[in-house]
Amino acid sequence: MNAEMGEWVKYLILASSLAVLVISFGIGVWAQKKVTSPEAFFGGAKIFGPLTVGLATMAAVGSAFAVVGVPGLVYSTGNTILLFMFAAPGFVFGYLVIGKKVRAMAEIGTVASLGDLADLRFNGHRGIKLILSLMLFIGCAMYLSAQVEACAKLFENLFEWNKLVISVVIFAILIAYTVLSGEIGGILTQAFQGFVIVLAGLIFTVAFFTVTGGFEPVLAAISDSRGGAADLDPAAMTAWGSLPGVYAFAWVMLPTLGIMCQPQVLTRIMMLRNPRELPKLSLYAVSTNVITGMMVMAIGYCAIFLAANGLVEIDHPDKAVFKVADYLGLVAQLFVYPAVLAAALSTSSLFLSLAGNIVSRDLPGSFGITIDPVRQVTVSRIAMSVMGIAAIGFASASGDMVAILGTYGFGTLAAATFPIFIIGLLWKGATSRGVMTGMLAALLATVSGVTVELLNRFGHTDFAWPGGVPWYVFVMATAILVSIAASLLTTRDLLDRRVEMAMDL
Repeated sequence: MNAEMGEWVKYLILASSLAVLVISFGIGVWAQKKVTSPEAFFGGAKIFGPLTVGLATMAAVGSAFAVVGVPGLVYSTGNTILLFMFAAPGFVFGYLVIGKKVRAMAEIGTVASLGDLADLRFNGHRGIKLILSLMLFIGCAMYLSAQVEACAKLFENLFEWNKLVISVVIFAILIAYTVLSGEIGGILTQAFQGFVIVLAGLIFTVAFFTVTGGFEPVLAAISDSRGGAADLDPAAMTAWGSLPGVYAFAWVMLPTLGIMCQPQVLTRIMMLRNPRELPKLSLYAVSTNVITGMMVMAIGYCAIFLAANGLVEIDHPDKAVFKVADYLGLVAQLFVYPAVLAAALSTSSLFLSLAGNIVSRDLPGSFGITIDPVRQVTVSRIAMSVMGIAAIGFASASGDMVAILGTYGFGTLAAATFPIFIIGLLWKGATSRGVMTGMLAALLATVSGVTVELLNRFGHTDFAWPGGVPWYVFVMATAILVSIAASLLTTRDLLDRRVEMAMDL
């Protein structure tokens, strides 16, 4: 328990954090009346403007991975992770490259899930839909676990409450409003949560320069530090940080290529009211992501500065954001703690909805099973509940850093979607059999990668990936290379004329 923080301060912070949860619940309940069809529940309602979609996209992409995990990595590894901030321009790149194509595909037929989009492009190929469903489900589990872990860290820092109890309470409320309103409520609550994150980002960025005086004093504090700063590695402030340069390269490549095919981005494009508003959506998504990026960088550097001067003690990287907020005082705490909860809630609701879509629509469809649309909603709600419970269990068992869990999920999702929605929409020569082969290779690589990481973590092996490159980079590379090579060796598909027109945009 933080002895320096008065009990009344803790409960005031708790109240501000729970206010985000209560308002989100209220929005979700209110949004239920906008769910006028099963398609709207699953994400087929094109009714939102660019500001709402932009805030929702930023919040869902950023997540607790950014707000908790990235400051922890800045504190522990220095500049290695900062190149991940190229994710902000990645939004523009994504909208320019495939934005119009995805939005046009949503006009061709009923598109309420990523499986529906894959069906249009690859003529209802069941194998592609099956593997896409399985890989998205794995990615959902990893990403959701990162959010559970972040929520637990938040309340654990305040009260040292039991992590499992905290996770169950928070996710029970989240599941409740998500199952009521589906993706309609999801995008509205995410827009509100995105606003909370942006507000905290503006406040904290100003606070960083006020407290430290800028980046020069941060560097000076590390170079002159003694005693309490013994655990800080001066190499962290070099160009690559304290990790091998290949990690910095991986964290440049992963967001720039991965952002544009993340489910958080693809599904939001399909929710946009008017395709002509894509440029505005791009502007809002990028600007809000830049503010969030500035915040997480500032928190990480501030943590280094305070630890180097012996002003705070940080025993775990994931606690960096909370220790810095506690040092800065009540104003920072009243915004940073709610921002962490908002980030976790926004991503969790999206991936719960995605998991529900997979179980009720995409996975049965891959086996040729058609479920009545109304019954799909019921199945989806059950699946969301089960997925939320599973994520709590996985996070409790893994005990991993928020950033690492989030990165695993991000890489897996990128490997699942890149062959279908980037290669597939940009290249008419991408065949269903070729992409199917690439997806199968990616699935096997993902399972192998996760298995090796778990064996390493529990001390059963000490396997090192070639060149020190993170395993999920190999998964993504495998998916891309095999998809292209196999497509070149197979016969081109006969595409619907409307699909060809959408791809030509």
